[in-house]
Amino acid sequence: MRYFLDTEFNGHGGDLISLAMINQTGDRQLYLATECQNPTPWVKENVMPVITCPGARPFEVLPNQFGRMIEHFLIDDHHSVIRADWPDDIAYFCKTLITGPGEMVALKRLEFEMVRIDSYPTVLTGAIQHNALWDARAFRSKWMGFD
Repeated sequence: MRYFLDTEFNGHGGDLISLAMINQTGDRQLYLATECQNPTPWVKENVMPVITCPGARPFEVLPNQFGRMIEHFLIDDHHSVIRADWPDDIAYFCKTLITGPGEMVALKRLEFEMVRIDSYPTVLTGAIQHNALWDARAFRSKWMGFD
């Protein structure tokens, strides 16, 4: 199954703030967020106000819980293809899967695709840019040709 991924993070190279995935059929989604200490000015203005917004309420987790939540979400899918529109999304996703030195969550087969698509403007009613779930939905919509 293909999944559309988006992340928000605290400036270039900063800590992961939120991560969202939606499957290609649009009937399963995961939206996780964690507290952001000392957000950069841009993140404080553009990301933090929309972490929770209409149509997008994250499951609040500690930073070290992202990987386990992803594992639980994908565990029954034996061949997951994770599609992102920006390389950092894949990097942050992969980093969450590492649980300790030489250890990772129990996912056996993942593939990654990076496809540069501008997801906005979108036809999705209520979409809010810089919210990871809405951005994943908009990416899926654009890719699937709904936009």
